[in-house]
Amino acid sequence: MLLTLEGPITFKRTVYVPADPDSKRLLDEKFGLKAVVPLDISLGIDKLPFKISVAMMLDIARRAINAHSYEEQQQAYEQDRGILISDDQIRFVVNELGAIIYDYDNEQKDAALKQLAAGAVRSGPRHGILYIEMDGAMFNTRRQNDGSTWRENKLGTIFSSMDIKYRKSKKGKEEHEILEREFISYVGDADTFKAHLYAAALRKGLNSAKTAVIISDGAKWIKSFKDIYCQGMDVVHILDFSHLKENIYKFASYFVRGKVQKQVWPEQMTQLIYEGKIDEALEKAAPYKDCKRAGIPNIYSYISNNRDCINYPAYIDAGYFIGSGVVESGNKTVMQERLKLPGMRWEVDSAQKVLALKCKYDSGQWDSLVVPLVYRHYGL
Repeated sequence: MLLTLEGPITFKRTVYVPADPDSKRLLDEKFGLKAVVPLDISLGIDKLPFKISVAMMLDIARRAINAHSYEEQQQAYEQDRGILISDDQIRFVVNELGAIIYDYDNEQKDAALKQLAAGAVRSGPRHGILYIEMDGAMFNTRRQNDGSTWRENKLGTIFSSMDIKYRKSKKGKEEHEILEREFISYVGDADTFKAHLYAAALRKGLNSAKTAVIISDGAKWIKSFKDIYCQGMDVVHILDFSHLKENIYKFASYFVRGKVQKQVWPEQMTQLIYEGKIDEALEKAAPYKDCKRAGIPNIYSYISNNRDCINYPAYIDAGYFIGSGVVESGNKTVMQERLKLPGMRWEVDSAQKVLALKCKYDSGQWDSLVVPLVYRHYGL
């Protein structure tokens, strides 16, 4: 490999290898090396993985987690910058840096759990609303688990009411923009994910928030989050209105008879619940209380089980969001656009490392968190 700098100096990469077994042993014992490459030493990459500078590794990882595939990134480097790097090498770099960030997330989780066990301190004035949204989405893996290669990635996002900018559109309609949010992702059991989510919520000000608003699709594993991690707080748990509406329409498409009724019945049900007329909605769903089909929640049971999470008039009056649009869009940008493209299958460990990096990037923390963490990891 030739490296030509500005000016007349040209360096040639020359490898010095031990001349005999004793030299080989001494080189390994003293320096942990099998050979010496002077050019690598002069460039400061002799002790770095893959003999790639930290800046280059960060560039590779940042581009790769936002590309559609490692192969696409390989072609982009060759065509745009004249750099030959294999898709496998890109994968190795992403996994290397992803492991650093995932280890950091685990350290944060463990520290948060210790703080919780010791009694989380909630002192001083409390202000603002902390929104906590969570959802799951499936992606395909290379190994079967419980008879399927599909695994669920759990994604959470946290943002504060102080991170929201409100404005009026040209037509006078109120709009908003969320300026900052943090994503956290975990491929695995719900309890570990909730611990990661708790650590992220602490970073975003859980202990100083006046109210925590949890918005979810009503899954059982989500409901326990507030009981474990939000003790002593004013907590509002809201069933995402779009999920409710989707389930009502899906239920009606299978169990309500008549073409017109398949449209009218779910519209009326949705409106009743939106207006807070829960008893009327239950009365309307009662004739279908025994209707069951795999993958479709029975609407009568669904409303009954989530009755304490669907007081939408009160939520709207309080100024709360009633939809989990932030985490829904996050599922697309953080996970699906990178891990769920046609033909993709992942090792779970590799997927987790990609997601660790992607969450930090989509949270706007690449330069402020990822870059310094990686440099510190290599002692630079």
